[in-house]
Amino acid sequence: MRAVKRFGLSSIFLMPCAPAAAHSGADYTAVDSTSLVILLAFAAFYALGAVRLWRRAGRARGIARGQALMFSVGWAALALLYLPAVREGSAGLFAAHMIEHEWAILIVAPLLILGQPFAAFAWALPRPLLKALTRLRRGLQAAWRAATEPLFATLQHALVVWIWHASSLYELALQDRTTHVVQHACLLVSALIFWRAMLFSPQKGLVLFCLFFTVVQSGFLGVLLTLSERLWSASQSANAGAWGLTAIEDQQLAGLIMWVPAGLLYTGAALWVASAWITRAPKDALHVR
Repeated sequence: MRAVKRFGLSSIFLMPCAPAAAHSGADYTAVDSTSLVILLAFAAFYALGAVRLWRRAGRARGIARGQALMFSVGWAALALLYLPAVREGSAGLFAAHMIEHEWAILIVAPLLILGQPFAAFAWALPRPLLKALTRLRRGLQAAWRAATEPLFATLQHALVVWIWHASSLYELALQDRTTHVVQHACLLVSALIFWRAMLFSPQKGLVLFCLFFTVVQSGFLGVLLTLSERLWSASQSANAGAWGLTAIEDQQLAGLIMWVPAGLLYTGAALWVASAWITRAPKDALHVR
């Protein structure tokens, strides 16, 4: 209960912080306000669902305190991206913008998933709506199983990352606020599906392959950005000179961020999965006997 109260207090302090649309300083619009409302509703629904679950089943059978804490940290990490100072720092700087994307994909998304948000959201739903969804349970469960199957989750994540970084949609996202919000939402939702599959799928061998594939495809995109002799987006590096960089150097730095640090984090996740798999293997063997 204390964790929920602390989480609620942090939400109140962060309420004035509006989310970034197109990186254009501190100028906020209705699109930004809508994004903020969704972010706050996300937190409120989790807190409401967690409290209801704890009252009914207790922490032992519901969401543990550690899981609630991880969700809170993940939500706070997401809220940090919406602070005006962060927004200003990434305006016109490709490297900073890339850090935003990798932060959401590799820090925010796994922390939110480890917080068991879907269990909390299910308990937060109004009873009439929950009953209506119960009638569709089989179809929803089948769709969810398909979406979180490791291969599908990996391929959709790769597709979303490439579409938003290696196509004209990236330039459009820089110019149009709504498109920019959609870009960030797509990257985050895709990452949530990806990490749900990677962290909770029982197919550990397949998960390791998927993580290895993600290291390769994400790293390859980073290599292309780093080694390219032409600018992929001139407007993205408009303020690179203020940081002592040329536009092409800014792009190269962005590519290195996607290539090396992101690759290391994916590799770290693969090692964690492998360690858990190896540790559990003897127990499973004894259980079979």
